[in-house]
Amino acid sequence: MNSNLVGHVCRSRAHVDAARNGKVAQGSPVTIHEGGWAYCPAGARSEHAWEAIEPVTLTDLRLVEAARPREVAPEDSRS
Repeated sequence: MNSNLVGHVCRSRAHVDAARNGKVAQGSPVTIHEGGWAYCPAGARSEHAWEAIEPVTLTDLRLVEAARPREVAPEDSRS
């Protein structure tokens, strides 16, 4: 990894709903996916539905997610 930018976001319905309800895991919301930084709003360790995004700083990503949350992925698209 040669970048401090996040390139994937988890859109798992369970993870997005957990984050919206304040039920986040004790883990870090940032992990590695496909060799780059990825963000899961729930901080979960598995069952992700990754979506590639335009690389962005974690601070900017959190601001965008708070202002306009994206739709979640279908339940059967986890990886």
